[in-house]
Amino acid sequence: MYPTHLLQYNLLCVLSWLFFGSIDTFAQSKVSIGLIAVNDTQLYYESVGKGEAIVFIHGFALDNRQWDAQWRKASKRYRLIRYDVRGFGQSARARDPHDPTDDLKALLDSLGVEQAHLVGTGMGANIALHFAARFPQRTFKVIVANPELDGFESFTAALSSALHKAIGIISQQGWHDDQQELWLRSPFTRLYLAEDQAIIRLSEMTADYHGDHLINPRINPYFGPPHTSDLLPTIKAQVLIIRGSKEEETFHRMATVIQERIPNCTTFIIKNSGHLSNLEKPTLFTNILLHFLRYGIRQAP
Repeated sequence: MYPTHLLQYNLLCVLSWLFFGSIDTFAQSKVSIGLIAVNDTQLYYESVGKGEAIVFIHGFALDNRQWDAQWRKASKRYRLIRYDVRGFGQSARARDPHDPTDDLKALLDSLGVEQAHLVGTGMGANIALHFAARFPQRTFKVIVANPELDGFESFTAALSSALHKAIGIISQQGWHDDQQELWLRSPFTRLYLAEDQAIIRLSEMTADYHGDHLINPRINPYFGPPHTSDLLPTIKAQVLIIRGSKEEETFHRMATVIQERIPNCTTFIIKNSGHLSNLEKPTLFTNILLHFLRYGIRQAP
């Protein structure tokens, strides 16, 4: 078992950036875009590059554009895949409860991907962890940013209140400008020190989302039983947790549970960042990601 510790990446992350980063390579690569029919639905996806596959999985109420800042940096050595989870973005809208890990497996099968690294944030982090537990033979390394965890129940009163308030208002009034602004101020999407480009991108994704899962929570992704929280000890892949220092306490609790239950797991904390660290600190986030994919977890000296 690897010791639990915070990785000291700073210098090596810069070297990883210099080694891996290549916008010119991305521009010369052929991007595959389309809809794939899986499990009685259709998933929108994009794919570029060659090599080991990395699958990017977005957070709740967002879409594949959440990964724009990371998308152009790793195609020199990896095959990049990002997609819209069922019910989000350009994928078909959800009609019933479903397990998104079944959709992800079917997507990889359709794209001819036998194994992949998984990078997920928020809801996407939970999808990545659940997939890694169910399909260990299909999983390389896993990076979970600002993870959410189904089966977890130790919510703070503040987050429970904020979530119930948002669902109550949106389910009654719909998903319009005022309701979107309410959601953008919530602990799930609040930005702290983000650049203008990230703020604009988040606003665009929020405006393009239809609000279905907040209006009708019955169609939300369903993961169990067993829940992801119960499956964590069975995950064999190396896992990196990326946390934001300014996240609401509930998310810190979730990350701690993940850290404690997964055998080969470590954590990196991004300072002055909230629940959307890949948008708020895109360069640092990308450097951490690429360094972990190359080196994995190392024993403490």
